[in-house]
Amino acid sequence: MSIKKRWQFILSSLIRHRKHFMLSSIGIVTGIMAFSFFWALSAGVSQVVLGEIFPVKTLEVVPRSLGVNVGPIQLGLGADALTQKSVTAIQAVPNVTKVYPKMKVTTPMVGVGGKKYLGNDLQIEILAEGIDPGLVAGDVDSQFKFEATPVSAPLQSCKTDLQCGDNGYCYDAPNLSWRYQNLNPGFAYCRHYIPVLASQHLVEIFNGVVRRAHDFPKLNPQFVIGYDWDIILGSSVVRRSEASKKYHYKVRLVGFSDQAMWLGLTFPLPVVQKFNTLFHGAEAAQTFHSVTVKVDRKDQIAAVSQKIEQLGFDIKDSGAARASFIILVTTLVFLVISLIIVGVAAVNIMHVYFMLIYERQVEIGLMRALGAKRSDIRWVILGEAGLVGIMSGIVGVVLALLSSQVIDYISRYYVPDFPYKPSSYFVFDAGVVVTAVLLSVGFCMLGAYFPASRAAKVDPARVLTGQ
Repeated sequence: MSIKKRWQFILSSLIRHRKHFMLSSIGIVTGIMAFSFFWALSAGVSQVVLGEIFPVKTLEVVPRSLGVNVGPIQLGLGADALTQKSVTAIQAVPNVTKVYPKMKVTTPMVGVGGKKYLGNDLQIEILAEGIDPGLVAGDVDSQFKFEATPVSAPLQSCKTDLQCGDNGYCYDAPNLSWRYQNLNPGFAYCRHYIPVLASQHLVEIFNGVVRRAHDFPKLNPQFVIGYDWDIILGSSVVRRSEASKKYHYKVRLVGFSDQAMWLGLTFPLPVVQKFNTLFHGAEAAQTFHSVTVKVDRKDQIAAVSQKIEQLGFDIKDSGAARASFIILVTTLVFLVISLIIVGVAAVNIMHVYFMLIYERQVEIGLMRALGAKRSDIRWVILGEAGLVGIMSGIVGVVLALLSSQVIDYISRYYVPDFPYKPSSYFVFDAGVVVTAVLLSVGFCMLGAYFPASRAAKVDPARVLTGQ
């Protein structure tokens, strides 16, 4: 039997027995729909959790220390900072491409601003750290630079901000700066804005929680780039923490970065070194609170972590590993349930084919008598199952896609905003569709294999003589 005749017979058989095939494919469609739905859901959740909340790109090394609990207070034992020697040792670990020291601002700081966008000025305590500008070079908006303000730049007198250019402002205060202590008070001088980076986490928390409590409008992250506000170094909303001397500056937001501090601002490292030197002396600029480590490849992260821990340091747990494991286990559970549904449907297809072969014995016997080989009969049955599998797979994927659209619609219009709320919880890529259809075809053909083998063994003489 030629290939053309085989397919003609397969199509005619599907049309004649379409009710049987439609009923037998319900289980396959249901299983494939569940399989596609949960796989796409897992991909979508992973994209948010591992791509935005816990981006797995680098390691953060912190000092190893022990703590002793004394009532509500924990007393730290051991080192609380890393030295330049520690940074050099970490850099020497195999497969480490670059290390970037980080330093916390160890003096209280208050930020004032926001009236332009929020209607009222906010005064809030600011947590901050300094980071090597090289780590975040790709996250800074193209119209700005993330670097320490040049200490050698001459200051000029001014009356308005326009006289100071795009990167400066007119400042009038008796104590201008920790960089220029000999200027005459009572005059206004141009100073550079200090560039800062923020984390998307901060925006998500503000838009999802803070704005609701204070009836503020929702912020567009890209629109606020370039926004500036005042900071007062040495001031605090906690009176006991205020320093005896205070310094006023203006900062400007120049971008958002995954490497920025989650709940605070990130300055260029030299700026924080200057800040800490002002209040704690020169030694404060030589100790770091953590080091960000880049490795050659992601699959080397585990080995590098082990080597660093052997040196006496700890790896800060970002939560990515646990989140990834929970997502993986949950996905596997739902995928196994989906496969069980498809497997049960394959058994149902096997029963349907056994029934159809019994009803079509005369037809099969006649085909054998007219010259059809056993392999022709077997491939006709398997071809029917394959086509049923393709159609069932496509229908299952389409139903999963429609279900995901319904859930996204409900979330978009009826679920309140929350941090990292995605526009869609699902990712339907080519891998999901192809795998789902191939899985459907495979299980359908598996269910039809034994009936096809039995049909191929039909004796045409016995069937046609009614024996």
